[in-house]
Amino acid sequence: MKRKLISVMLITAVTVVMAAGCGKNSGNSENSDSGSNSGGSSQEASGEGGGGTFVVPINTNSVASLTPYNVYGADDLLMASAPCFDPLYVVTKDETRWYLAESLEPTSDDGCHYEMKIRDDLTWHDGEKITADDVVYTVNVLLDKANTSDSSESVTYNGKTISAEAVDELTVAITLQEPFSAFESEFGRIQIFPEHVFDGNTTIKDDIENLNKSIGSGPFKLKEYNEGDSIVYERYDDYYRGKPSLDQVVIKLMPDQSAQEAALQNGEISMMRVTNQTKLEKYSSDDNYTVYNIPEARLNYLTFNYQSPLMKDMDARKAICLALNVDDIVTGAYGSEELAIPAKNFCSPQNLYFNDEMEGYKQDIEEAKKLAKKSGLTERPLHYIYFTARPNMKETAQIVQEQLKEIGVTVELEGLDGGEFFPHLFAAWITGETTEDTSWDLATNGMDQLNSDPATKMTSWRGELVQNGFYVSPETNELWDKASQALTEEDRETYYKELQVQMNEDYSLFPMANTNYVIVARKEFKGLDEILRVPIFEDYLKITME
Repeated sequence: MKRKLISVMLITAVTVVMAAGCGKNSGNSENSDSGSNSGGSSQEASGEGGGGTFVVPINTNSVASLTPYNVYGADDLLMASAPCFDPLYVVTKDETRWYLAESLEPTSDDGCHYEMKIRDDLTWHDGEKITADDVVYTVNVLLDKANTSDSSESVTYNGKTISAEAVDELTVAITLQEPFSAFESEFGRIQIFPEHVFDGNTTIKDDIENLNKSIGSGPFKLKEYNEGDSIVYERYDDYYRGKPSLDQVVIKLMPDQSAQEAALQNGEISMMRVTNQTKLEKYSSDDNYTVYNIPEARLNYLTFNYQSPLMKDMDARKAICLALNVDDIVTGAYGSEELAIPAKNFCSPQNLYFNDEMEGYKQDIEEAKKLAKKSGLTERPLHYIYFTARPNMKETAQIVQEQLKEIGVTVELEGLDGGEFFPHLFAAWITGETTEDTSWDLATNGMDQLNSDPATKMTSWRGELVQNGFYVSPETNELWDKASQALTEEDRETYYKELQVQMNEDYSLFPMANTNYVIVARKEFKGLDEILRVPIFEDYLKITME
């Protein structure tokens, strides 16, 4: 990491400047302390608003479990558990924010041994003390393949699992099988759960009664769960960082975007996300609402099916990359750089080691025409699939279709729901075996960059099964290994920046957009931009109602 993890007492507040605002309703509060240490004293962290209920919609109509043992990588499920379960700590490229943990230190020079201290003032919502045993228990639950068919990525790095042991009531010793640069950020985001509630049993997926008790560690505790409708949390007055300002947080299960907008306007929900320019301008000009712009750290990209004979030819992939104009794609599909910025490589600007010296691909129509003809791209239509439920993907596909016409390439578009799209995109990965799927050539998808270290994306680009579908060169594989296992910050930065260049030189994907998470909220709610991170609302102490 660019900043070594240190004791909570030594954390220095870092000011984070919010992304470009949205007119007169830009959420740049004068009193914002966006980069400050969230794990500070209760006096520093507690809000001073007047109670109230904050209602957050999520894009799903079901939650398999209220206890977050299988939510990693799913933004909506992480949002559902955030009021109730705190992380250990959160690493960004600028700072470390401490929650249940107060320090993490290496105990050897081999990059494989660490010791973590948790705070001494922690209690579960049932009043029981939170101890190191709960951390160890949670690690063992996440390692238990009986729960999710595979061990969690938060405790499995580059295919190798970790182990954890309680040294004393507040200290956990963690051992890795090999160095992994993203260990700190991956381990920190774990939301632990109570060993005593599950009687120490690590196979919990069928223990619905105890899962739905949702005995957590966060600022709000479960009041009621209305299946298919809402999760209601009430303030936990004994929260270790101080009493929250809000009385309640309600997670509203509402996948329909039109229903969300109607609910916002009638006061049923407190905020919603907007993903197009028309709605952004509508709410920016309405004094009843405030618009907040948060960098999402997500990459939306065009990928090539390496099982398609055409896509095995680098000239074909290069022709497509040179034919496309990323600025026009972002403007046409998103509307403005308030919603997304043109992407340069597989990382986002919020990642550690982001190579901001790269320019990305530059459109060259004449060279693209030559390569398209040479590689045979002009001889048959390309089949392009996209996920219909993901914002801006249809518009992106239509623009790509038009831009490739300019080099004589015909593209047929097919929008698919999630049940059809992902089994095509990740055919071998999902089935766990080599699966031939030549039914598509191109696809657009989004890659979340939840954590700060690029190594968290290794699972998307490493392994024989993944490489049956996506192209990963030997040079790229070598750099992944060097970067993810490097022991010094200097080496990590060098290798990761080289890796970003190498993947562009491979023409393994076309980076399209780094998206922003744009929120419109009812004006009485403040503090929604206090922490600029997705999934949103990492710290509910920051939100107040006036």
